[in-house]
Amino acid sequence: MVDFSKYYRSYKYMQDMLKSDFTHNYIEEALKDGDKGKDSIFGKTNEKVIDMDWVIAIEETLPYIQKAIDEQESFAIYENRVLLTLIHKALMFVDDKYSKMKDVHNDSYNNITMNRHLELNQQKLDFSVNYVNENHESLAEDLDVEDIESLSDFDRIRRIRQGLNECLATPLMKEIAKEPQVKPPLTQTNLLKENPNFKKAVELWSFLDTYKKQGFELVGEEYNGKMTDENKEDVYLAMEFQHFMMSITTNPALRKMLQEKYEEENALAKEEADRPEKVKEIREREKQILDLNSEIKSLKITLDQKEQQILTLKGQISALQDELDNTKNELKETKLKLLEAQKEIERLKEETEKLTAEITELKETLENERESHAKQVEQMNADFAEKTRIAEENFANQLSAKQKEFDDAQTAHNEYVTKLNTDNANKIAELNTNHSNEVAQLKSDYENRIDTINKENATATANLKSDYEGQLTSMKADYTSQIKNYEKQIADINAENAKNVKELNDNHAKEIKTITKESEKRMADFEKETTKKMNDTIADVKKKAKDEVRQAEKTAKEKIAEAKGENKLFKKKKEVFEAAYAAGSVGLMAMLAEKYAGEGRTDFADHLVSATAAIRAIMIAPTPKGLTLTMYTHGSAKLLKLYAGVTRYDVAIADTVSSFGGVEGQPVFISFAGVEGEVANEIAAKIKETADCKVTVSQNRRIQSTGIIGIYFCGE
Repeated sequence: MVDFSKYYRSYKYMQDMLKSDFTHNYIEEALKDGDKGKDSIFGKTNEKVIDMDWVIAIEETLPYIQKAIDEQESFAIYENRVLLTLIHKALMFVDDKYSKMKDVHNDSYNNITMNRHLELNQQKLDFSVNYVNENHESLAEDLDVEDIESLSDFDRIRRIRQGLNECLATPLMKEIAKEPQVKPPLTQTNLLKENPNFKKAVELWSFLDTYKKQGFELVGEEYNGKMTDENKEDVYLAMEFQHFMMSITTNPALRKMLQEKYEEENALAKEEADRPEKVKEIREREKQILDLNSEIKSLKITLDQKEQQILTLKGQISALQDELDNTKNELKETKLKLLEAQKEIERLKEETEKLTAEITELKETLENERESHAKQVEQMNADFAEKTRIAEENFANQLSAKQKEFDDAQTAHNEYVTKLNTDNANKIAELNTNHSNEVAQLKSDYENRIDTINKENATATANLKSDYEGQLTSMKADYTSQIKNYEKQIADINAENAKNVKELNDNHAKEIKTITKESEKRMADFEKETTKKMNDTIADVKKKAKDEVRQAEKTAKEKIAEAKGENKLFKKKKEVFEAAYAAGSVGLMAMLAEKYAGEGRTDFADHLVSATAAIRAIMIAPTPKGLTLTMYTHGSAKLLKLYAGVTRYDVAIADTVSSFGGVEGQPVFISFAGVEGEVANEIAAKIKETADCKVTVSQNRRIQSTGIIGIYFCGE
């Protein structure tokens, strides 16, 4: 097997050296962004990976063992028994590993393909990787070769096993085969200490006693096309180095400049090794200043990117402002209509109060009346029930017509709003749904009121009937003389009842009109509050963009004095977190608005403003070192945990939920980008299990990242 030890050491050294290099990180991010999902790795790997330290140790000692055997005229001396015991010891050591490897054949075939096209400023780069590796093992027929490097690793194990068996077959070893073997510790005789052959034998004895590793690995892997992030980063490093090598190959001036700089740095290093300690400190500070200046250049590039983002946001804000101006004009016209409707509502309220007083007076009159005949009472009830049924039918027809008018108007309104602002379509749809629910609730409340009136009338009638039956015996004597008076009273009551039913029906129609207008007013108010919230959000975005520029400038100036103490791992993802935080906050605000509206709060816009400062976000995101768990708030961030070497998002779920507290009964918004939604859904399920919360999961396609999940909620 090829010895890659020095290659691997160089690989790790390169990783460590380039970890904080701007050019390396810049090109690597560009390579990641250029991932079109077409990278592939196919094939299988079946191999015996052998630690050659123990193989070489036995190979190098075998000739000394053979010489020690050849030089002896004596037989059963102590040193010869040491040789015999060592050969058995080594053979047992080798056979243990040989028996586990002999039936596993090296049979591997792998094909890796990756293509990238990059545009770095004004430079265009194309990379193409098509790596094919094929290995089919065949055992050597002749192990007795001078150049053992020509043999495979497993054949070398076969060779030392054969050599140990040949040693056991010598006359000396056969002669003493029945002698007792030596038990440790060894007695250091003069022959063992001074004879070079026996000294090497003792060294091998010590090596075998102290070797505790397994000594080999059996690898069986199959690749179905998908490359892991670790695979890709390894290829990225190779591409970057390839880019460097091609650059100095095609640019002799660059090679010369780098060579001169390399020699200068070596000379400085040699000079510093001879200088006093204080001079070394000065050089170290100068190096730190150079590093910081390089970082400042990086920050300036970031500032340029921020300015470009601000210009883009300004364009979006301008477009939104035009749409909002049109919406405001419509709202003004609607407000004038609502003012007229409000006057009509006040007039209808007065009439309703008057009618209520009259109904109350009528009930008092009915309670004072005494019926004289049960059939007449039943007939009156039947007439009233029939009229009530007719009134309800009329009410249902009117309600259906009004509802249709309202639905038609609402549909037209929704279509217009959708044209004005496509991005707010989902929110408007939610508002329409809430409004429909409110209309349905108002309808349900009205139907409950009708049921209540009917029940009250039925109760009053039952009371009247009960009172009448109690007094029926005493009233029979006076019935003949009073019947005409009662018939006249009943006729008057029927006429009055018919009048009251008509007025009640008219009142019902007015109430439906009032309810409809009130619903329209609430809808307009809700849209007004939503518009205000959008304006506030736009203002916040503008302010935040300016604050970010100022903060970036401030960070660049303070960086030299504060070189230590900065969390570089978080800094790399800070911009992505900010973008995700801004987008996720809007989703949480929509959920809070729905919650406050459902609770009947008329001033929930103020609650939304105060809730903005309390928004928290727990971010799960990948870095070159592994997953990070970060708490992000309005203007600050805190790294909660780093999962070094971890790429599976579900590992962070338990810690995410345990970090999530104080939000019982509050809504939670989960946003994910660049990662499969199953993990976000699993987090949502865990939160629902541990807290009584409404949880919404949404994919954020605007955030370009290698994978980020944000859990948004309002803290205590």
